[in-house]
Parts: sequence; structure tokens; C-alpha cells
Amino acid sequence: MAVDTVQLTDPQSGSYLELVRAAVRTHPEALASVVASLSWSVTSSDELVEFLHRTVGVATQVIGGASSAGVTAQLGGEPFTAVCTDDRTLEVDAAQYAAGDGPCLHAMRTGEVVLVDVDTVRSTWPDFAPGAESSGIHSFLAAPLAGDDGYLGALNLYSTSPDGFTSADAVVLKVLVAHASRSISDYARLRARHHLAEQLREAMRSRAPIEQAKGIMMALHQIDADAAFDLLRAQSQNTNVRLHDVAVGFLDQHTGAQQADAGPS
Repeated sequence: MAVDTVQLTDPQSGSYLELVRAAVRTHPEALASVVASLSWSVTSSDELVEFLHRTVGVATQVIGGASSAGVTAQLGGEPFTAVCTDDRTLEVDAAQYAAGDGPCLHAMRTGEVVLVDVDTVRSTWPDFAPGAESSGIHSFLAAPLAGDDGYLGALNLYSTSPDGFTSADAVVLKVLVAHASRSISDYARLRARHHLAEQLREAMRSRAPIEQAKGIMMALHQIDADAAFDLLRAQSQNTNVRLHDVAVGFLDQHTGAQQADAGPS
């Protein structure tokens, strides 16, 4: 199996700096995008979900062969997909969970970066291969998200092309997940794993108001989604009010004002 066995390292370590130097040589703009988008601390489960969404978004932007992406979380129970870019990611992840193995689960269990094509998947994980192929996925790149006491999950990239990823992409991915792992670990360190899993699932279920508030802010201020979230996050921190509640209050204020302006129907 074509597996890259370089272990991921903390952003403060010399090995991480070596990864950064390698990424600068091959993908300087990609590295800048990683640092700019993911350089903030996670302080709540709502922020954690947003952070993971940004992570998969950045991954698909900087690694051109990626057709789909997602984060598998392993937090003391069964693995589950915390965030994803599309339904196809959910389908491929579900096939891995049902088979009990596959690129992302292997990465998560071993700490290895996995770069494989569909032919390797057929021979290595025959129970998983049919589900991946039926979704039109033909190459895979997965890297573990490291915690203080093991691996918290994996970042998974899927491509419809048989040669969608290269070893240079794997270097960029290592930098991305090492950077992301640091922020996620800082948050996870404060909570037991089973509590973190419950909080993450609840934040996933209650995400709609945050997304709606971001959309209104984007329209009002002519800014992008990241900037809109940063405004919500800043208000949450300044008022010491939960991010979800800030978003709900913002929606009440602005949708109520719009309804009042419209008058009776």
C-alpha cells in the first residue's frame, strides 16, 4: 500500500518547521492560505464546528485535485463525520465506517498520511472499495488529526480522478492538519472526549442560526463568510454570550426589523 509514514508534529517543533519549509518550496500560496484562515483559537463547540468547516474548505482550495473533503471524528465512541463539503463525502465515509476500515480510518489509527488510488483500495480494503467506486471516487488522501493522547480523527480528501493527489499535496496537507490539530487539541484538552463528542454533535445540529446570521452579515457589510463569522465571534467574546445565542439574537433583530418595515401583508 502506498502510504506516507511521516508522523505529524506539533507546530512548535523542528519537524513541523521542516514541513513548512517543504510546503513553501512547492506551494507558497497554499501555505499562506492555511495560516491566514486557521490562525485562531477555538473556545467553544460552535467555534470548533466553524473551524472544521474552514479546514475542509481550505483543504479543497489549496489541494486542487480534491473533489470532496470531510473530517472524521473519533472521540471515544464510533467514528462519525463532523463536517463535509458535500453528500458524496458522507457516502464515502459511511462506506468506510460500515467496512470498518479504509484510508481515513487507517490514517486515524496509525498516525500515517495515506495517499492511495482506487486500485490500491480494491486490494487493501475490498469491503470498502465498492462503496467508494459507486460514489465516483478514484483516489484518496487522508491525514490524522492529532491530540495529546492519540488521534482525534482524520481529514479526508477524495478525488474523482485516479491521480488526483501527489506527494507534494501530502506535504501541504501535513502542514494543514498539524496546524489544525494544535487548535483542536487546545480545545479538547479542557473536556473529556465523550463530552467533546456530545458538544460537537449538538453544535452540528444547531448550526443553522449561525449560518443564517453569517449570510445576512455578508449581505449587509459586503464581506465574505469568514469575515462574517469573525464579527459574530468577536461579539460573542466581548459580551461573554454563547456564539449560537449571539447569532439567534442577531437574526431576531434583523429579521424582525425587515418584517416591521414590510408592514402587514
